[in-house]
Amino acid sequence: MKRLLVVALAFVAGCKDRPVSPTVGADAPKVVASPTAAPPASPFADIEAFDDTYGIYFQGQKVGWMRSTFSQDGTLTTELYAKVGGMGQVSEVRFDEKRTYGADKSLARISFSQSAATGSVHVVGERKADKLAVTTTAGGKSSSEEIVATETIDDALELQVLARAHKVGATATSKRYDPSIQKVVTANHVISALEKKAFGGVETEVVKIDTSYPELGIAESAWVDAKGTTLESRIGGFFVARLEPPEEAKRLDYSQDLLVSAVVAVPKPIEKQAELKKLTVRFSGFAGVAPPPQSKRQVPTWNGDDLTLSLTKDSPPKQSFSPGVALPAESPGDLAATAFVQSTDPEIVAAAKAAVGDASDVYTATTRLAQFVYAYVEDEYVPAYSNALEALKSRRGDCTEHSVLFVALARAIGIPARVAVGIAYWQPGHGFGWHAWAEIFAGDSWYAVDPTWNQPIADVTHVKLADGGPAEQARIVMLLGRLRVLDVRT
Repeated sequence: MKRLLVVALAFVAGCKDRPVSPTVGADAPKVVASPTAAPPASPFADIEAFDDTYGIYFQGQKVGWMRSTFSQDGTLTTELYAKVGGMGQVSEVRFDEKRTYGADKSLARISFSQSAATGSVHVVGERKADKLAVTTTAGGKSSSEEIVATETIDDALELQVLARAHKVGATATSKRYDPSIQKVVTANHVISALEKKAFGGVETEVVKIDTSYPELGIAESAWVDAKGTTLESRIGGFFVARLEPPEEAKRLDYSQDLLVSAVVAVPKPIEKQAELKKLTVRFSGFAGVAPPPQSKRQVPTWNGDDLTLSLTKDSPPKQSFSPGVALPAESPGDLAATAFVQSTDPEIVAAAKAAVGDASDVYTATTRLAQFVYAYVEDEYVPAYSNALEALKSRRGDCTEHSVLFVALARAIGIPARVAVGIAYWQPGHGFGWHAWAEIFAGDSWYAVDPTWNQPIADVTHVKLADGGPAEQARIVMLLGRLRVLDVRT
């Protein structure tokens, strides 16, 4: 649940820029330079500066606020703060992003930071020709990579420039580097309607623009007025950013318990879930959304817009193991260290070797890793991106911290592993809760492991919806608030 919140917050934040002023154009009078003339105008002088504040709502309840500014020196900033509840605790998360564009209006530098109770993540990118040299610092350690990114200020303004077309069916495309998921993201915009909507008690003529992010499977709608100001933005109908006076936007009188409010209710309780070998669940809500992946433990069947999943609990893997000798992987990424899965860090390696001890088979090794993580990490809801080294140092976190630490430990000793996200039956919530766990690859199959619940083989109620990094997991954001369980059979 936490990662979905963070991804949704990041995308709600991406649509708050103003258009080029309509008073400046080809017909503007020409000025002849002279020795006493004023310095040349900023290349951004034709872009109106702004300072806008938005209240952020989840399922109708305010969870935070966001401030977006642009100054005519070519600096675009976003500041976001959210306060949410979970596991009986109230947690805070903050994002700060600064994008600086050069004289040619290309992105010259970007800095991003995310901070929460357990630590922080920092991303800095500097333009070098058509690439960004990106350095990510997480868990106190840094890693670097180069990303092809040709973003300009026009990409940031594309939504509002399109709004001035004021014609249903008009389209535009933009690309922006998103440091929260560390990828260049394509946005396809289309004007879907010309409307009159009440904002702040005043009826306003607006352009409705629908945006799709094809790499992520996320859809967004925005309502933009004649001045190019985004008055409201919605993701999936459940996450809303609404333009408000600063004092109103920052008024947070309520902390919503996301773990409880997002539970997918079931028509009847699931009894003795740890003992079940098979389970059949019929869902609605997957129409038009990426379906769950198919595997030997999870087989989907469609009936119109309803989807039935036949779930089978994995049997323990039977494969020998020697610490430090890498097992064959399905793909190189399943053994690789990343900025958030620091599997080659000496502290991670030492912890993994100590946890597995003299294990000589994969199941014993991963059982010991799961037991270690379960006992080592104290349960605490933290609405922020997770990384393994931070989880190891802080010893605090929820299911995503447990899972990313397990994956790093497994990779550190040569066991291919990845994070899985989806839903699993949560008895206290009387339904399926949004959850993260891990998978390990042995032989020619993946096996589900849940270190948060101390399950070396995850119970049968784990419904996988996505795996991989934040960009891949973003696809299931669109299921929040729309997924329904129609029937359960054991």
